Amino acid sequence: MEKTKVLFVDDDIALGQVVILALRASGYAAEYCTTLVGIQGVVQEMQPDIMVLDVEIGEKNGIDAVAELKLTAPDTPVLFVSSHIAGSEVARALDAGGIAYLRKPFEMEELVAYIRRHTPCFHPKGLSIGMFNLRAGDSMLFKGEEPVRRLTDFEYKLLKLLAQNMNQTVSREQIVQELWEGTSGSEQSLNNYVARLRKYLSEDESLSLETVPRTGYMLSILGTQPRVL
Repeated sequence: MEKTKVLFVDDDIALGQVVILALRASGYAAEYCTTLVGIQGVVQEMQPDIMVLDVEIGEKNGIDAVAELKLTAPDTPVLFVSSHIAGSEVARALDAGGIAYLRKPFEMEELVAYIRRHTPCFHPKGLSIGMFNLRAGDSMLFKGEEPVRRLTDFEYKLLKLLAQNMNQTVSREQIVQELWEGTSGSEQSLNNYVARLRKYLSEDESLSLETVPRTGYMLSILGTQPRVL
């Protein structure tokens, strides 16, 4: 089973050691850095699924570093942690591209919940999507341990594509390429598949499958900042 990769960057060594041990115990492949110096090389080598950044890291600022990090990992979510609670600082972090701002001190359960919500983590049953799990072997959709239904091949491919691009717009062209392998797909068929997925996922009110006019579709977790391509 592939583990979700978490990069934690904070100059508080004691905190960093506690967080990394806790994340690894929770099943994550977690790495820790105490500085932003050379961080692009670390990101390029590790290819994390999510980055957790302190705001003040030595002489540098995690918010200021986001633009540079996005050059290396444009689609990797960034979660900020900080003891600074000023609204202006939180707003600046979110405007820079952060998905959330977790205030110190925080409980590990809270951090893990944020990571779980903002990454396409792999569950023993397959891909985790909110309260649901999508199993690859037989295209079964589960709600927790309870089977919901077996998806058709097209439904499975579409849901997997949207979940792997959580909080991002997936273009119609990309969907056609994935579902119909580049051949001309029916607009009505695609609309029908999206409608079915909305129905299947409707029990989880934190999930939203939206139509992006003239562009495509986006599956998002409510309360996060969607990234529209």
